[in-house]
Amino acid sequence: MPKETSPINPAELEAPIEVAPKERKPIEVSDSEVDVAGIKIHRSREITERVPKAEKFQDFSEDEFSVGLLKKIARAVELDHPLLLQGEVAIGKSYTIEYLAHLCGREVYRMSLNGQTDTTDLIGKWVPRTETVRNKIADLLKNPDKCKNLDIQRMIQERIMIKPARGEEIAPEKDRQGKIGFSKEEMETIAMREGIEVPEGDWIWQDGDIPQQMKKGAWSVLDEVNTCESQILVRLNAVLEKNGELVLSENGSKVVPRHKDFRLFATVNPPGGRYKGRIPLSAEWISRWFFQNLGILPKEVAMQRLIQAEGVKIKDIDTNQLRMSNPERISPETRLTDIYSEEWVKDLFIKYVEFRYKLQDMLANNDLANNEYQKFDFDQRDDRRFRDFIRSFYENDNTNQIIQEAIAYLFIDKFSNELDRQKVRDLAQAINVAEPKGKKEVAPLTPFEKEDIGEDEKTAKAEIAKLKEKIKDLDLPEAHKKLLAESSSPELPPDLSSVFTAFQAKLDARAKEMAV
Repeated sequence: MPKETSPINPAELEAPIEVAPKERKPIEVSDSEVDVAGIKIHRSREITERVPKAEKFQDFSEDEFSVGLLKKIARAVELDHPLLLQGEVAIGKSYTIEYLAHLCGREVYRMSLNGQTDTTDLIGKWVPRTETVRNKIADLLKNPDKCKNLDIQRMIQERIMIKPARGEEIAPEKDRQGKIGFSKEEMETIAMREGIEVPEGDWIWQDGDIPQQMKKGAWSVLDEVNTCESQILVRLNAVLEKNGELVLSENGSKVVPRHKDFRLFATVNPPGGRYKGRIPLSAEWISRWFFQNLGILPKEVAMQRLIQAEGVKIKDIDTNQLRMSNPERISPETRLTDIYSEEWVKDLFIKYVEFRYKLQDMLANNDLANNEYQKFDFDQRDDRRFRDFIRSFYENDNTNQIIQEAIAYLFIDKFSNELDRQKVRDLAQAINVAEPKGKKEVAPLTPFEKEDIGEDEKTAKAEIAKLKEKIKDLDLPEAHKKLLAESSSPELPPDLSSVFTAFQAKLDARAKEMAV
């Protein structure tokens, strides 16, 4: 008879227990971040009145279409690139931006450019401090027909009123200056010629919506940008550039400081067809944005949302089909050649540039996008964006997947026609590169890790790296080595194998007790 023994207590043995990985959800929210299918965005804990409230999104459906759109928006936020969404009415363009802002604790301001907003609302204006006088001036600017002086009336109408778009194309790049509001001196002239007495020294500058939002780090959403004349849009050109600024020509050319969390979005309904008043934007202006053509809401998704709204539980999203990302942002001071060989990096970018030029030729020769009413083009901006994408969403040992996702985001998703999309996919296969072997050990930064590392932190990181290398050579089970590697710190004892010596002795002794 075997000797009777007490059951083994795992806690007593101090053995590492293999825990099944937690199933990831498409959207996960913690105190510090929001994770959208692997794309992580910092979450603000300061909730203000302008942060969208939860009750607005009680009917938000986490289906494949909405989560896919959320991921596009999250990527634009992470890359700090302006995002322009084109799609049918009521498919959730602005609504989904607001939902992500709600999750992230970000203030959102929506502005319609369909004639309800003028230049002074967006950019700013000189106003009197005295409220009664200020109201009189504001009334004239909003309703120039009330002006007594015809010259002043025409000046207001031409200078600041946003008019409906006309013609075949809205081309902001052809308007060098755009809609400029009035300087302080011009406002004084308007008041004087209209018989409005303003006390001396009463004029002050009042920021418009965009400067206010830039300063506080809000998210700005411009709706229906293809319904207004180009002169207002040209004022945004500088803001659309990487770390772009806004110059207030009306206020002594002062530059508006840009908060690091400020993001700019725009939405349009497809031009032409049943959407009257929507005019195509110029391909050059489109190139300033991350342009995403969302098309129409898939029929299956529309059915699913109606069913879900009546309380019917729908199946969870297939995360394998969605692909949950695992990005490791590469630090600004790290180059790809610090991770891969020079030959590999050259091969990647040579193939990419050849792809992009071929794509441009196909557009120019009408081999692509013949049925697109909203035209677009590809240029050097896309080269920088491609590089940004690879660096921001880098995944170790998954390089080709990230390359193809970059191609989809920057190029394929601009097309509405599936045949065109497939042509681009086929062309993009030429960028396929061999997964590099023998990568150099360079640890990428996470999105929220400090970029400015002090000497003490550098020393600590170096010690950790040495310990992890030593762990690999230990004669221990892989699970034990993994546990050590994940918890290693500079304070661990030099003789790492001693950590498990006592445990191994207990295990051997207990095995003998249980022997027949």
